[in-house]
Amino acid sequence: MFDAHIHSSMSFDSSVPREDVVAEAVKRGFYGLCFTDHYDVVDSYGKFVSDYDWEGTRMAQQRALACAGGRIIVNNGIELGNAPYGFAAAESVLNAEPEVDFVLGSIHNASEKLDYKDYYFVDYTDTDICYKYLDDYFIQLEKLVEWGNFDSLAHVPYPLRYMMQRDGMDVDMARYQSSIDSMLRTLIRRGQAIEINAGKKPYIMLEYAYLLDRYRALGGRLITVGTDAHSIPQFGMGLKEAYMLALEKGFESVAVFKRRKCELVSIRKLLALE
Repeated sequence: MFDAHIHSSMSFDSSVPREDVVAEAVKRGFYGLCFTDHYDVVDSYGKFVSDYDWEGTRMAQQRALACAGGRIIVNNGIELGNAPYGFAAAESVLNAEPEVDFVLGSIHNASEKLDYKDYYFVDYTDTDICYKYLDDYFIQLEKLVEWGNFDSLAHVPYPLRYMMQRDGMDVDMARYQSSIDSMLRTLIRRGQAIEINAGKKPYIMLEYAYLLDRYRALGGRLITVGTDAHSIPQFGMGLKEAYMLALEKGFESVAVFKRRKCELVSIRKLLALE
């Protein structure tokens, strides 16, 4: 299989060296993977971050490639979070590494209006709180899509991890259908992908079935698939289920990016390589 969303010790919230992830991927017979360590324009505590450690990342990637020894694909990407809170900083970070393979675009924090609160740190005790943050989230996600300097839109239902899965709230995503459709049309027009994010779980959030249905109905064909793993025990978790969902929804291939150019790889081939 191919995992296009993995974090290593180059992310603030992971301690696993890249070579350990590669060794695990080789052991499991993976086709390949792409590291997508965090750069958030505004960090988890609402602090503006103007740069990214590309030098350290290049060194970590060299060690990962040496460990792989050509046995699997090991690409070097980035998860660029919260770009609407500083597009100039986001552009500067991307321009500093012209050989980056893959850029995931994501939103992890609410806007300045809500004190740049990380969705993880919010206590979702009633639906009013949920919708206050979701309304803000989709506004920021629309800004991210309008900007567009990424290859795949990451974990669209992201806040629901904490609202529904963790805090047990019930929210109706139908109120955001128009916003979602508009963003999907923009991505399709530009030839950009959407991500199925396994979320470090052995199952896939139901919202991805809806998202894939809408994306395909509107003409979308490019998807990426990743676990969002931050540790070895999380590595590969839910990945097969994500690929099976893609097949169920009519997607026969997955997009793998090298130097930000897309190659389509058969999902059935990847599953056979497990």
